[in-house]
Amino acid sequence: MLLLARDAVTLYPAGVSDDAHGWAEPGDAAAPLWTGTGNFQGRPGRSATLAADSGGHGPFDPLAGAAGVLYLPPDAPVEDGMLAELRGQRFALSQAFYVTDPADPGGALDCWAAVATGLDGWPP
Repeated sequence: MLLLARDAVTLYPAGVSDDAHGWAEPGDAAAPLWTGTGNFQGRPGRSATLAADSGGHGPFDPLAGAAGVLYLPPDAPVEDGMLAELRGQRFALSQAFYVTDPADPGGALDCWAAVATGLDGWPP
């Protein structure tokens, strides 16, 4: 069980291959590892205006992206670098950690939590 779970989530593997510059590419989007229900708690995302830093086009056309924390049930195979698809968007997962219910370890309130950074505009 996951409290407040309401988002349909599909997880894809972490990057396993590198591009010509050595950057890890996302895992095979045709082969999801897990599909289930999670809970995305959004917060203000990034907003970058400088072309030199992250591809924005000034203060009136920044490169903006969603961000938040994604909570998933204990059976989800969560790890840093995975791609999560939810709410019609894709997110890169990082800082994944397992949360144990202090009142009932291994009980119904255990879950995974991961920072989810939106990939709006990526790949270009």
